[in-house]
Amino acid sequence: MKKYLLISITLLVYSNGYAQYAHSKVANLNTPGNEKSQRINNTKREPTAPTPPMGWNSWNNYGCDVTEAEFRSQVDYVASKLSKVGYQYMTIDISWYSPSVSADPRSPFHHPTYSMHDAELDGYGRLLPAKNKFPSAANGSFKPLADYVHSKGLKFGLHIMRGIPWQAVEKDLPILGTKLKAKDIANPADICLWYNATYGVDMSKPGAQEYYNSIFKLYASWGVDFIKVDDLSMPYHADEITAVRKAIEQCGRKIVFSTSPGSTPTTARYHILTNADMFRVSADFWDNWARLKEQFSLASTWAIHAVNFSGHWPDLDMIPFGKIATRSGDDGGERFTRFTHAEQYSLMSLWCIAKSPLIIGNDITQNDAFTDSILSNEEVIAVNQQGINQRQVADKNGHVIWESTSANKKNKYLALFNQNEVDEPVLLKFDQIGLKGKGSVRDLWARKELGIFENEFAPKILQHGAGMYKITPVQSVNK
Repeated sequence: MKKYLLISITLLVYSNGYAQYAHSKVANLNTPGNEKSQRINNTKREPTAPTPPMGWNSWNNYGCDVTEAEFRSQVDYVASKLSKVGYQYMTIDISWYSPSVSADPRSPFHHPTYSMHDAELDGYGRLLPAKNKFPSAANGSFKPLADYVHSKGLKFGLHIMRGIPWQAVEKDLPILGTKLKAKDIANPADICLWYNATYGVDMSKPGAQEYYNSIFKLYASWGVDFIKVDDLSMPYHADEITAVRKAIEQCGRKIVFSTSPGSTPTTARYHILTNADMFRVSADFWDNWARLKEQFSLASTWAIHAVNFSGHWPDLDMIPFGKIATRSGDDGGERFTRFTHAEQYSLMSLWCIAKSPLIIGNDITQNDAFTDSILSNEEVIAVNQQGINQRQVADKNGHVIWESTSANKKNKYLALFNQNEVDEPVLLKFDQIGLKGKGSVRDLWARKELGIFENEFAPKILQHGAGMYKITPVQSVNK
């Protein structure tokens, strides 16, 4: 009888018709070559984002080729309508350095079929903005655009792929501040599975950390406040995560460090919670109810660990409301969100009570009144920004309950979810969240007081919907 041993590192797992990436349970726990021990990975990075970051990202709608004009229109909208409730980070996602690459399947430069992506870069192998997309960067710098964002009271973010551009390797460009060159550090056996722009960096080699240091010095000079680094988590690249953390710490500017995409392996939980400000916990998330249900278990798992690491946030991914997928080419093409209003309440309630970053992913200039309202409810956002001790309380028969506590510890925040196919009450027993007797309940979505309830609370929740509440204990008066 023949025996076969199947070794699988990356799998596609199909759930409810959608592909999710399975992740290896074994993390790469190497350190950069100039680290003599694991001390840095056991020393928490000083938080740059004391509360979950809020902002906007270009990927879900514009894919690889957002233009400067489109980006400025989103900046203007956030500044005028959404910054007052906390949205501030405005991020240009992938391929800002490529004159041609697109995520639109209609493009001849559709990224999966374009084997070696074009890019603009300097003499040290560092990526520069594509001038045809960003005219204000004609001098090779994003600083004019960053200055515009800052003038609006907002912060400027960029996406990068981990590694070093293949053009830098092909030309064997020098690494700034060293006598080494790109071919000394590039690892051609560690290239992103799904994007053809960079080689991995072998962090055991001299010059590797210096390369990362050089690119973050450049980003700091442009005024970058937020960096999303892609292809770090599937599979998990602990050495390059640590390298990015180190490069940020020496660049002279506070920069939020976000990893992407998930699923970040829970076996590396303390490494990621120590080194990154926010980190994805799932593959790319889109507007599908089955996928939203999957986020609940991920949020619950990560809350158990993240609750002890304030300032380091599990990221449930961008919020696909409103107009999306104009050029992203993902999951169904250009459209307005497929989520019902009830499902949008579920998403926003989970993201807020689980303290996920709140990153909008649509063309917000096309928001209708409902989309603006659900993104800007100050009372719900306060749960995200100020709540503590977040946790899932129950998940039974399609009813999910989450709680957190107000910062002053006087109130409980509560999210009740109905994942079933009919409208029905969702019952909370007060003792499930450590309350006894009576409590005054406020509906945060409706912004109204509901009255005093004793021992339990069971509002009717729409199918696939959610409610968010604040419960304040009522002290008995002895006569």
